[in-house]
Amino acid sequence: MTAAGVTTVDPAADPHVGVGRPGRRWADLIRTGLSVGVAVALVVLLVRHRTMLDAGSDSVAGADLAWIGLAAAGTVLLWTAGTVSQLGSVRPRLPLFRLFAVQVAATFANHVLPGGSGGLAVNVRFLRRYGLSRGEAVGAVALNMAAGGVTHTALLLVALVAAPDVLTAALGPGAPERLVGHQHSWQLAAVLAVPLAGLLVWAVRRWGARAARHVRAQLAVLSAVVRTPRRAAQLWGGSLAVPVLHCLTLYAVLLSLGGGVPFLPVALAYLAASSVSALVPSPGGFGALDVALVAGLVAVGTPSATALATVLAYRLLTVWLPLVPGACVLAVLLRRRVI
Repeated sequence: MTAAGVTTVDPAADPHVGVGRPGRRWADLIRTGLSVGVAVALVVLLVRHRTMLDAGSDSVAGADLAWIGLAAAGTVLLWTAGTVSQLGSVRPRLPLFRLFAVQVAATFANHVLPGGSGGLAVNVRFLRRYGLSRGEAVGAVALNMAAGGVTHTALLLVALVAAPDVLTAALGPGAPERLVGHQHSWQLAAVLAVPLAGLLVWAVRRWGARAARHVRAQLAVLSAVVRTPRRAAQLWGGSLAVPVLHCLTLYAVLLSLGGGVPFLPVALAYLAASSVSALVPSPGGFGALDVALVAGLVAVGTPSATALATVLAYRLLTVWLPLVPGACVLAVLLRRRVI
């Protein structure tokens, strides 16, 4: 079986796996078990977070439906942006519709496993099925994630430079004096810095050579991407679109609830909150992102009640509603041996 010149493995045509052989039966049982596990995980997530779902539904029910519709469209465009950036990270041409379906499935996997590892595993498995070696598949997904981190950080720096008064207002009057005046905090930080520095030196000596080889390999791949205009546009364009779409979706939800804060402070609040929540690798950012995002919106001038309602509605649109199609698509991809 081929897809745009890329050879894939067709299990039905594999001469080493017969229809009635134990290997084939065990593979079918495993895939059936995984599909059932997806359904069970979906039910568990919905039951465990039913209070948040009810609160988010109440927030959406009282919102302007026109803005909510735009926010929902932004959620779909997030899958499209992820598809485009993943296309730019690999050399072979992949089937576009299947890659889009994999991104939909990856959103569900990301909310089951922490730190984005679920989506990483789904994408790696898909690339392996389309002929890439394990190293190439992992490298392509890692390159995509690295590009996302770079664009996210760049947007955060641009937002800080474009709106320095927002950061000053968020910290409050006298913030520099308060920071300098905390002598005990600085002394504690200096004491903690000694063992942390020792740990850093040990880690560099232990894994430095391996990390350097990995960085050189990733830089070589990145240089190959940059030399190909099509791939560079896909990788960087898709990676840049993801945080921008998140900012626009959050802002549309805020406007639907009557929020009057300008777009730039809201974008800064999202970029800062998502950066902070990334330090806590919980599945889907549950808890960490919600708290940080509410605090960020309040810091840039959103009333606390509106900020809470905005975050609940935003998370309902970008997390909870996509869980159902994500679980269904993941189960279908498993049954059809696409991943």
